[in-house]
Amino acid sequence: MSAISAVLLAAGLGTRMRPLSGAIPKAALPVLDVPLATFALGRLAAAGLSVAVNATNAGAAAARRVADGRAEVLLEGDEPYGTAGTLAALRARLAARFVTFNADMLCDVDVAALLDAHAASGAVATVAVARVEAGADLVVEGGRAAAFVDRRRADEPGARYLGVAAFERDALELPARRPAGLAEVVLRPLVERGAVAAFEHDGYALDVGTPDRYLRASLDVLDGRAPPPPHGVPGRVVAAGGGRAYVGPGATVDGASLGAGAIVLADAVVEPRARVERAVVWPGERVAAGRVVAGVVAALGTELGGVRTASNAPPAR
Repeated sequence: MSAISAVLLAAGLGTRMRPLSGAIPKAALPVLDVPLATFALGRLAAAGLSVAVNATNAGAAAARRVADGRAEVLLEGDEPYGTAGTLAALRARLAARFVTFNADMLCDVDVAALLDAHAASGAVATVAVARVEAGADLVVEGGRAAAFVDRRRADEPGARYLGVAAFERDALELPARRPAGLAEVVLRPLVERGAVAAFEHDGYALDVGTPDRYLRASLDVLDGRAPPPPHGVPGRVVAAGGGRAYVGPGATVDGASLGAGAIVLADAVVEPRARVERAVVWPGERVAAGRVVAGVVAALGTELGGVRTASNAPPAR
């Protein structure tokens, strides 16, 4: 077996994304009919890394769809190990230097540049961060992560961790217990030792953790604010209402029903005289005649989320 040089972390339970994640594992949520984790996999593949995707038993089929023969799928049983637990389980197969990437992070972080910066830093770990005016995770000084910020007590400026990091395998102390989280168990002790470098990213980054952020991500990809999927979209992008709309394969919709930002996913039906704008209609969903779907995700027979503005600023984790 080849060494694993990147781990795409896709085994989370997606509790903040419910009820959508109850129907489809979060890593496989369709962003213009492309599984969300495919965007991250594309960035790792572009850096020439050998990728493994972790998943629970319930998410195995979705993980295989994301991997699509380009990555190995690692099953963790019925409950996720936690990020640190996953790395501990894989330690014997990890490359001497490897990358982790959260599957629900939609961003244009240059993974090869991150690895170059990590190699030059001499650090045990290098984390991709974005400067924020509020909701920071870390204090960054002189290119190093100097301290954690407890956002439960203070909404402070600083740097926010983007869910992408490079590590030196042999310098890591990984726990035997499970589940175990990366931040508390691995990164915090390293930060306290001054062993974590910061790779500052000023491009697009969005933690797609809730239905409203899923809607925002879909709109940003449609409008070109977010990075595109690595192999394009399976449906059609069309002009509508002075902007763009997306119509997935097998979807049925009259062009007059599409407003700017309408996203009608595969096999969905929008009946004549209905209206969709700045909204996602989920696969197989039906929008009845006379109904207006605007600024929400129409899925599972209800409407979820809501987007008022689009922004490249990375939101809270």
